[in-house]
Amino acid sequence: MNKRVISFIKDFLEISASIIFVFTILTIAFGENARNISSFFQLGSAGIAVESLLQLFAFVFFICLFKLIFLTDLFFNSLKGFVRYILFFTLVTVVLLILACCFKWISNELEYWIVFLSSYAFSTIVSTIVSNLINKNEDKKLNDAIKIIKENPNNMTM
Repeated sequence: MNKRVISFIKDFLEISASIIFVFTILTIAFGENARNISSFFQLGSAGIAVESLLQLFAFVFFICLFKLIFLTDLFFNSLKGFVRYILFFTLVTVVLLILACCFKWISNELEYWIVFLSSYAFSTIVSTIVSNLINKNEDKKLNDAIKIIKENPNNMTM
């Protein structure tokens, strides 16, 4: 199979498992109190509805699709890493807002939207900065290794 397909499936399963784990904990902790606030908690603390799981899988699909498009060299080779992350998170945010409105993930009350958007913006900014730093560090290591190989082509050890 193609490496990208395998990577897509791996990412889809990892992100899905992480999101389901988080919502399982949230359901146990806040399900009864949040039953009337979000469609995710329609069963209270009894569990997560299949309908909600399917919605989350759709969201994860878009995340993985955007990751494939913007965070690999498949389409946009010339874009800088930071620009790729901005485009990635912008599209993920748009899809998240559309799905949140369509499926009533967040109550229509302003304070819930403020809390949600604030926490989402904070986590997105932190994630973008950390990812960018990790990529720069990996690029530096790769460039240092290439420099060593170019300086000593006969002394390569594997």
